[in-house]
This record gives sequence, C-alpha cells and structure tokens, in this order.
Amino acid sequence: MAESVKDVVMFKNEYAAEIADRNKPVSDELVGAILAQSVMSWEGRNPSPALDPDGNFQATDLDLFSFLVPLAMRGAVIEIPRYHNRRKIVVRQGERKIGANQFGKVTGLISNKDVLSFSVRLFDMTIAKTDQATGQENLGAHRNYMIVDCDGFWYDGWDKIVFNPTAPENAFLREKDLWTGNTIYFKYYVHPNRWQSIFSAQHLLKLLLVERMDEEAKFYKSEMKRLEEKRISLPPGVKPDYQALVYEGETDEIRVNTIEFEIDRPEFFGNYKAVENSQNGLAAAYERQKYLIYSLKPAVRFAIRANEAAYFRNGLERMAPWMEGRDWVRGWRAPRGRVDWMFLRLSPDMALRYRLKEVKQHISAE
Repeated sequence: MAESVKDVVMFKNEYAAEIADRNKPVSDELVGAILAQSVMSWEGRNPSPALDPDGNFQATDLDLFSFLVPLAMRGAVIEIPRYHNRRKIVVRQGERKIGANQFGKVTGLISNKDVLSFSVRLFDMTIAKTDQATGQENLGAHRNYMIVDCDGFWYDGWDKIVFNPTAPENAFLREKDLWTGNTIYFKYYVHPNRWQSIFSAQHLLKLLLVERMDEEAKFYKSEMKRLEEKRISLPPGVKPDYQALVYEGETDEIRVNTIEFEIDRPEFFGNYKAVENSQNGLAAAYERQKYLIYSLKPAVRFAIRANEAAYFRNGLERMAPWMEGRDWVRGWRAPRGRVDWMFLRLSPDMALRYRLKEVKQHISAE
C-alpha cells in the first residue's frame, strides 16, 4: 500500500492519532485540515475547455462539485430559477414562499445517508418567517435543494444555478475557456476518476472522523440524559420548541440501487470529559452534540459520499494502483452476519467493506 495509507491504518498519521484520542475533542482545525486533503476545488485544475479544437461543443470535464464546494466555503449567493420538489413539500407554521425562484447564501452541501443523492443548502431569502412571539416577519430560512437524484444521476427538477463569480473564479473560467456564452455546462457532478479516492488516506481519515464524531456526540447525548435524570433542565431559549412538520401532496414509492460502505476499526482510546452537574453543563452537552452532528459532520459526509458515488458509477470491484497486491474478497460475512460484503483487509485491525443494495424511497407523486 501507499505509505500514506499505511500511516492512517496503523494510526501513525498525526490526524488519525488525534481522531483516535478521546481526550482531545474534535476541533474545527482537525476537520478543516482533513477536508482540505479532498482537493475538491477548481484551483490547480486543468479541465477540458467547453469547445474541442474544432470548435464543437463538448462541455468541460470539470465536475460540478469541484465548483460548488468553493462556492459553499465562501458563502456565495446563488439563484436556482426553477425547481421542482422531489420530496413531499414541507409546510412549516409561520412561513410563506415568495415567488417561484430560490435564492440565497449557500450554507452547505448535503448528502443522503441512504442513497446517492446530493443537495445544496441555502439560506433561502424567498421564505418569509413570522416570529410567533412578536408577529414580526423576516426573510430567510434554511432549505435543501436536490441536485443529484436518489438513483445517483442528475436530478432533472432543476436546470441551472445563477451566481456572480469572484475575480479569481472568473479569471479561471476565462483562462480555461469554460464559458459557453455566459454559461458553464457540466457533464459530471463528480469526476469519474474520483473512484480511486475511496482507497486514499484522505478518504479513510474521513471515515474515521465521522465514526469519532458520532461516538463523541453519543457520549454528550448520554451526558444530557444523565443530568436530566438529576432533574436538571436546559435554560429557557437554548433548545427551540418542537414544531411538528406538515407534509403536502401524495407520494410514490420507488426502488433505487445504492452502495453502502463500512469501515471496521479498532476502538478509540482515552475518555471524553464529563460536563459539570449543572444547568450550564447540560447546555454545554446539548450544544456540543448539536455542533458535531449538524455543523461539522455534513461537510465530511458529503466528501465521503461523493467518493462513494464515483466508485458506484465508475469503479465497482476495481482497485487503485497504490493498493497493488490486494483485492476485494467477495461474499465476506461478519460473525453471525447474514449480509454478503465485498471485503478489503487494510491492517490486522482495520478493513473496508461495501455492498450493493436496493432501497425504497418515497417521492412526490406530482
């Protein structure tokens, strides 16, 4: 194996060692450093131009995700002029939709945990919200808009994204001849060659990082339960009141093929720090688990699922050159397990496995 992969699976890599140490809370710096290794960006790329040497349109091979990730990182304002909901419409109390388009600041890119579907998350300024206490109406609410369908192919419920490029972005697009008029056409949402990334050190680090964030969040949820059993409650206003969602429209059930990956790993070491037995301690535990799951984890999961989508579409059963001498074991089962997996031993204590499966999804019938 490549030395970088060996260092991760043996926990000699500095980031892998930090992930494995429960005494060190997962930090923004750790997440940022690992995400930076994904190289999901237009910077430093040399994509094919929009037109071939004979002037025929071919569309660039720069993938959409490599352009959207930097837009999300800088919080770009984008517009999706036309969009048709794939899922049932959610109606929230005190909200109303203004107009037919969608626009606002990109606050993240979202992946579905069950299927190979991807969405862009906006703070959508076409949603008006009424404060239930004051009656004041303000603009803006978080919304997810699907760009890749449940089956891992482009979603046809949207056709374009409008944005204002920065000077560096515009210079790159002009230098690489990616414009067709005032439009960029993308053939791929994730580059086909990205299938090899699932064997990379950066991908394995992300898998370990998600496992660690889930475990740490679970610990702080248990801390909340411990304090609540002591009759300690959260301060007013820390946790928003629950609002039941109302769904509009009929649904159809479809079945789609997807891929599921698992990593087998050794136990992390050390201990998480318990919070103090107080209202402040309960609030700290609540904020910590929420921050891990809703602020840090989605970006890491997006990068993981993008690699997995590329493998599903372009790499099934293939092995990256730096994994020479290894191969997938077909039909592997865990002890007392009933599911067949494709299994790859990485070290005595670590393995990667995947399986293909068919899952149900409920979509809008409209």
